[in-house]
Amino acid sequence: MRPFPANGRFGAFLALTFLCILTMAQPAVAAKGASTSGGCLPGAIKAKLNDIRAKFGPITIVSSFRRGARIAGTGRVSLHASCRAVDFHPPKGKYSAVLAYLQRTHSGGLGTYSCGMHHLHIDNGPKVRFHHCVSSSGRIAKARKRKGKRSKAYASLKKSKTQAFVAQGQNKKARKKRKKTKKA
Repeated sequence: MRPFPANGRFGAFLALTFLCILTMAQPAVAAKGASTSGGCLPGAIKAKLNDIRAKFGPITIVSSFRRGARIAGTGRVSLHASCRAVDFHPPKGKYSAVLAYLQRTHSGGLGTYSCGMHHLHIDNGPKVRFHHCVSSSGRIAKARKRKGKRSKAYASLKKSKTQAFVAQGQNKKARKKRKKTKKA
């Protein structure tokens, strides 16, 4: 007695079951709307990624196409939504070298992230350079105020600018005093 049906029906059944499981897993990725393959990227972006791989080693793509992607904090449509941008992790220990290389050679947008995310962003949009402090939850963190004493050079520069404004009559207090004296 055979444990499985004849004519390869069980093999076909297994293959069909496997395909069903795969198609069920794909909508979960599509629901997030993120692609990590970079398959739809323009040739210039793919070529730049290949240059980085050739010079520095393997990279890990974090995200490329994201359906309906918006720029955090602004609400504007991101270049990720049209598959014109990619976020990636450079090879371990080579973040600074890859960033310096891109600053010299990349003609499109270049972005860096910190505060929980530590990856690079390149796109084929205008030559824009940016840095965002983004928490691991995806929120842009508020800029932190500097603590501690400022350098003597900064303090003397600030003092000299204030003195120059007073001398030119540009200081707000000096202008207010002049207005009061003119009215009287």
